[in-house]
Amino acid sequence: MNESTTNEEKPKKKRNSIGIIASFQLGNLIWFMINQGFRNRILEFNQDVLNLNPLLFLSAFAIFTVYNMFNDPIIGHLCDRSTRFVERWGKRFPFIMIGAFPFTLMLIFIFTNPFLGYQIAMFVWFLMFIILFDTFFSIMDVNRWGLFPKKFVTDEERKLAGFIEAILDTIGIALGFLLPSLILGIFGKTVFGYSMQAIVLSVISFFLVILMIPGVREPKEVRERQIELDRFEYTNIIEDLKIASKNRDFLGYLILFVCYSITMGGIMGVMTSFAEDIINVGETLGELAFLGYIIFVPISAPIWYKISNKIGVRKVLLIGAAFLAISGLPLLFAPSGWTGFIFTFVVASLTGVVDGAVESMNSPVYSSIVDKTALESRKREESFYRGIVVFFQRTSYFIWLFFYYVFTILAGYELGIRIYMSIFPLLVMGLGTIGFWKLYKITQEQLEKNIEELDKLNL
Repeated sequence: MNESTTNEEKPKKKRNSIGIIASFQLGNLIWFMINQGFRNRILEFNQDVLNLNPLLFLSAFAIFTVYNMFNDPIIGHLCDRSTRFVERWGKRFPFIMIGAFPFTLMLIFIFTNPFLGYQIAMFVWFLMFIILFDTFFSIMDVNRWGLFPKKFVTDEERKLAGFIEAILDTIGIALGFLLPSLILGIFGKTVFGYSMQAIVLSVISFFLVILMIPGVREPKEVRERQIELDRFEYTNIIEDLKIASKNRDFLGYLILFVCYSITMGGIMGVMTSFAEDIINVGETLGELAFLGYIIFVPISAPIWYKISNKIGVRKVLLIGAAFLAISGLPLLFAPSGWTGFIFTFVVASLTGVVDGAVESMNSPVYSSIVDKTALESRKREESFYRGIVVFFQRTSYFIWLFFYYVFTILAGYELGIRIYMSIFPLLVMGLGTIGFWKLYKITQEQLEKNIEELDKLNL
């Protein structure tokens, strides 16, 4: 087939429906719901219920972090090179399913430790299942992100997907926050109570994976294009890492979203302590002060979506990140009682407004980077790049936990928490915003041109 025939007869790509996009983005809801339940409860479960030695708890996360140094990039690299299922099932779909279903069940094992009273045995059980938890998530996540720019090829689809992502992310956070609180309120903060909240989150997630299947299936045209792409020669993982380390646009994105993960992970992990010990209106009611965040992210997402159509994804992400950095500063001075409740609710609401910009621009910006990389190298390695991002994001848990202990020890418990919820986000997100601004230079015009060029090259 000659070039003219290819250009003239190439069928117009079928546009995905909103239902398919929403089904695909259920993966984000699943992750945020399970991760919220994990982050919010794992510290108090291990220290207050199991009485696991804090040194063993931190050691488990240190080993977990080292494991992540190899896990995510290697999984991404291997999946990029796998061709076993492409013709029948697709390159990504089988791996997404292999990871997704076991991932939804891991929370049950993490919060059901059968070795109560035996420190080393509890440590080994906990370490084993957080490693499996991350492994299955990585298999699902790097392949779902690897599929995204291939399945949703237009800038319009990607922005719409980002808008839906922001809404589903927030629903996931809300479910992961409210359901455990409700269940623990009924059964108490006991071994049984924590097991029940994990079972409920896992069962809901399992059924959401079933609903995700239509969105992550690879249609025939995507599979056929992938067969052609797999004929390209791929480099080895060391060469890929060298190339990625020199990709300024990718490094800008990486710095920003690692800082974002540290910031938001820490806030979500510490907000229970802030609610109970700083604003002092009780744990459950105090946590509701952060409900404003959950309400305003989905409300603001469509506004940011429309703004991005006028000024581009880069500018919207910069605006959101910059304002997110300063949004928590008032919490340094939050009063206690009902005044503190209202004060925190307003601050959380404003944070939700600006975070809507960050969450809704995540997918479009990531896709713009892998598009540009594919255009330059003539090969698709989305999962490998996602693996690098996931690796650094996983280290964020250990980082925020470490600084939480540093601040509360050096400044005292209450002042340490205030600093952590206000000044710490300013420093971390400020660094991330500057890094993104200095390194990521893909304009809206370049982004759209790259999409057109990739379409011509059938990449």
